[in-house]
Amino acid sequence: MESDLSRQTLALAGVFQAATLVDNLAKSGSIEPKQLENTVASILNLSPSSYDDVFQGRENLVIGFNALNKAMSKNSRDINREVLQYAMGIIAAQSKLAERPDLMEVLSNALDRTVDQQRYFDSYTHEAVVASTAQCYEKTLSQLSFRIRVVGNPGHLKNPQVAEKIRTILLFGIRCAMLWRQANGHRWHFLTRRSKIKAQSEQLVKMV
Repeated sequence: MESDLSRQTLALAGVFQAATLVDNLAKSGSIEPKQLENTVASILNLSPSSYDDVFQGRENLVIGFNALNKAMSKNSRDINREVLQYAMGIIAAQSKLAERPDLMEVLSNALDRTVDQQRYFDSYTHEAVVASTAQCYEKTLSQLSFRIRVVGNPGHLKNPQVAEKIRTILLFGIRCAMLWRQANGHRWHFLTRRSKIKAQSEQLVKMV
């Protein structure tokens, strides 16, 4: 049975993976199709059997584990500042969303419709499915007074398809932040449990 620390670390790796992918996408305008597929599949897995099941295997979180290890190290200067800001922003946004049951209901209904679309197109990366997933974010998180500000190449950020992928990845991060809180994760853990989280992350990534 997974411990709280194991579940918290898996979820945080997801948050930091989302932050890293958003940073890369905002700066380069591209994302590997497999990474996008795994991201959307995780979002639309609405009835997972375990935390591992959410991500379809820990091997799909290697990027997140590496970023989390850097963030939790004593010398966290190695972590990309934007990645850290996005990760903290994702956690803050999820907290704000949890205080809005009306938006949570909107999100639930929107996700159900997106699942139907995914089944119709039989693809997680079809442009209609990605657009629908992005709209789940836009209808809910974008309505909050708190916003996650993404910086990068202006040309890429103005591209509607890139913007949709960024919103989709952020929604994945929100899902992971929700899982982190469900595993009794708290912001003060970043100060009091850094070494434990880092050690757990290193152990989990070795098991990939």
